[in-house]
Amino acid sequence: MPRKSNRIYKSPIVDIHFHPMLGNEPILGERPHGVSDYLREVRNLNVRHVGAIVIAPRSDLNETRKMNDTLLKLCNESKGRFFPVCSVHPLDGSAALQEIDRIARLGARALKLHPNTQNFDVSNPLVEQVVREASKNGLPVLFDAWSPFDADQPGKFVKLAMQVPEAKLILAHAHGSRFPDLLVYEILARYPWWRRNVWIDLSATASLFSGGPFAVQLAWVLRKVGIDRLLFGSDYPLDNPRGSVQAVIKLGFKKEELAKIFHENATKLLRL
Repeated sequence: MPRKSNRIYKSPIVDIHFHPMLGNEPILGERPHGVSDYLREVRNLNVRHVGAIVIAPRSDLNETRKMNDTLLKLCNESKGRFFPVCSVHPLDGSAALQEIDRIARLGARALKLHPNTQNFDVSNPLVEQVVREASKNGLPVLFDAWSPFDADQPGKFVKLAMQVPEAKLILAHAHGSRFPDLLVYEILARYPWWRRNVWIDLSATASLFSGGPFAVQLAWVLRKVGIDRLLFGSDYPLDNPRGSVQAVIKLGFKKEELAKIFHENATKLLRL
């Protein structure tokens, strides 16, 4: 049964999903969400590392480089507390590939792609090219993976993982209301050729279903995918870090499972 707990989680946490407000960017949500705002939200939580995310515009390479450079500088100045999840727009073609090479040299830890915000189809061959280039540079690719506009998107991620088996794909939001589609990864794991190269970021979806009638089903599906493939993300400022932690705990995971979800899996995957 899901746990009922309001106690502060004291063990280490890696939050792989934070949207910092950089420069003159518009506010995402209702309040400013700079680094200091985030740190205030997680006081008393043992947050060791935080993935700071940017999302690149299309056909504006100068802005993309500026955004990535600002993020890299922020993370470098944090002395490891924050790590950079940089971005390109896959429809920028060869320019996007060159930018991946550049940010990898400068210390990016992962690449962020957002099919909804950036308005691209996951099955576009240019997306595969970007994933290949990121993988060549050792960068996991964090996708927003909850689309109300593309019913076929879960299957497109499966195909992408097959097409680029050396990739490390992170699916943010666990397909949201389509979370049962994640069971395909349990089925694929039965085949010796499957690389298990897909991880699930629980941001937003754990908070959405925790404490509700679908909580037991969500936890069951996630265990089928594999506890070693689950990652914690707060999606701050769109969700509250403290509430996100409690939401995962209330899904009923055991202590050793929580340790993997909250820090062990991310530490290994992202070389923290």
